[in-house]
Amino acid sequence: MLLVLFVVLSAVATAQQKKRESEEKIIADLMERYIENNEANIDYTDLQEQLEYYMRNKLNLNKATRQQLQRLFFLNEGDISAILSHRQQHGEFISIYELQAVPRLDDLKLYYLSYFVAVEGNLLDDQTPFLKQISKGRHELLLLHESEMQMRAGYESERIQNGQTYYKGSPYRYLTRYRFTYSNSLYFGYTAEKDKGEPFFNSQIQAFDFNSFHLFYRPKRSIVKTIALGDYQANFGQGLTFGSGIAARKSAFVMSVKRQFQQLRPYRSLNENEFLRGAAVTLGKGKFECTPFYSGKYISTNLRDSLDPALSEEEQFSSIQLSGLHRTETELQNRYNVFQHIYGAHSAWVQKNNRIGFTYVGTEFDNAFASGNSPYQLYNFSGQSMSQAGVDYSFTIRNANLFGEVSRSNNNAYALTSGLIIPLDDKLDIIMLYRNFGRNYQTIFANPFAENNDARNEEGFYTGATIRFSRKWVLQTYFDVYTSPWLRYLTDAPSRGYDYLGELQYTLSRHTQIYFRFRHEEKWRNQNNLTERTDYLSPASRTQYRLHAQYKLSAQWTGKSRVEHVLYSDNLLNNQTGTLIFQDLFYSTPRKQTTLTARVAVFTVDDFNARIYANENDVLYQYAVPLFNNSGIRYYLVLHQRISRKLDFWIKYSVTDYSDIESIGSGLQQINGNVQRDLRVQLRIVL
Repeated sequence: MLLVLFVVLSAVATAQQKKRESEEKIIADLMERYIENNEANIDYTDLQEQLEYYMRNKLNLNKATRQQLQRLFFLNEGDISAILSHRQQHGEFISIYELQAVPRLDDLKLYYLSYFVAVEGNLLDDQTPFLKQISKGRHELLLLHESEMQMRAGYESERIQNGQTYYKGSPYRYLTRYRFTYSNSLYFGYTAEKDKGEPFFNSQIQAFDFNSFHLFYRPKRSIVKTIALGDYQANFGQGLTFGSGIAARKSAFVMSVKRQFQQLRPYRSLNENEFLRGAAVTLGKGKFECTPFYSGKYISTNLRDSLDPALSEEEQFSSIQLSGLHRTETELQNRYNVFQHIYGAHSAWVQKNNRIGFTYVGTEFDNAFASGNSPYQLYNFSGQSMSQAGVDYSFTIRNANLFGEVSRSNNNAYALTSGLIIPLDDKLDIIMLYRNFGRNYQTIFANPFAENNDARNEEGFYTGATIRFSRKWVLQTYFDVYTSPWLRYLTDAPSRGYDYLGELQYTLSRHTQIYFRFRHEEKWRNQNNLTERTDYLSPASRTQYRLHAQYKLSAQWTGKSRVEHVLYSDNLLNNQTGTLIFQDLFYSTPRKQTTLTARVAVFTVDDFNARIYANENDVLYQYAVPLFNNSGIRYYLVLHQRISRKLDFWIKYSVTDYSDIESIGSGLQQINGNVQRDLRVQLRIVL
């Protein structure tokens, strides 16, 4: 650790270069800090594509609206108000460097902004007619092949001969993406994916397992503001009544807890559940707007004959398959076997920085959902239909912003969230947010700010603050306390918890940043008494320490170093620890025709509870957040070669070598041996 620290500090002393970083590296840095506490296996393609789009089509500082600036999630409400206020008081920006005259913007935010804003041109306001847009747009075709270079148990021929469960497809993943974009007005595209182990062009799956099409159009100067056809995402208010897709949870962007969604977005990700399939339109005139929407699609479930004699003629399902994997005979039988209807509308009154909205959503299934019989499932949804109605609001009073949402489900259960953002001065911002989700509140799609993912059975209070000691020194901190009034999975009594984070950031230059983070979390959950074999609730704590630095070594070479240590403890087990040390090197040729990214990571983790996550650079629109457990070394290499203006090539090769285990994984996913190798190859054609 001391050696790594010495290398970091030595590099910082020489990091004075002014050459701009690669866009891929900036996007990776932003995404890591925004979503690193989301441990679920989520597809972040849509978020990555949004950042890549705004890098290619920069926001015009002299024309950008509050809503457009909100899409740059690293800016909080106080930052946006300060930028707009400066423009109003001093006139149009002459250069992006004039942002340095906005006192509340620290050096790190100025650095990020330089990649996403400009002071001339604004494709977002393009008035080109629809037919000309089609002829002038940008076409992009992506082809991806991914493979593991070792055999998993599910592909062994002996399993087929013995009549055991096995994977019915090849161990390769194929992905095809086609995208057409014109400005911020017109998008359409097609995505097709075959996961590892899934059949491909056979009697059970005629082509790719997952196919997605979208058409998205924003007419100009019309009562029709947005048209979405095919696959799309819809998000309203604070995501409590309805919100599809992903949203950040607690992170180092401590002020970014307010949901600031685009209400309709084309769906471009690979998650096979978190989207709508149908049509939606936003109509608006003056201060009023309305967005009706409909979705109808098949979902994968564990559909079975009812065990209730009174319902013997019916089929029911008790879970929705969220993995999107259809590899074995059972998974294929569960594939797309229940039809789901979602319909509703959102209407809103908008005046400058104030907004009030109303949302109604109804959901129907062609088979009944049957909740389980465990005590923690007592208040779960059962039946074939549900509905929710909610009111959301956002008011700006001077420089303070009050926002929130109240929602009711058709079983007469309520949920609410309400927050207040107060920029006290140029050096201090604070945020407070209260949430209370009823134990029996029911919704099918929701993503409000919360500790848990299900938007129910939770009450909590979050407060965060950003303290700018200077443009170079910034402290980010939050504290969150929460309770669950009813039981949860593996928590057989009402429970509580809290966590807090402090991160001190130092920006030496545009290319040299260091931060130290401390995070502590404590939750109550079941603990197994090894003597009496009984379960009871007791606190389990997890403490994280991280020292991170990134710096430029020369005009072509950039480095990133990290030391992270996790300590886990509870009332029954001894302390479990996890340690990760990694070193990244980035190389790019002067014209960035070739970029090379390499990492070596050494880790030792005593137990799964002390696991560590760390994001990795990857091929375009792929985002990897591997889990580090056990002990060993992991290294990878990513090559991006720009062959011509129209052709790009990526390849990623990664190896994980464990030193304390003899096999990796279990069941059908087991690998005999302690080394795992993966290969991704991608080609992009742009016209």
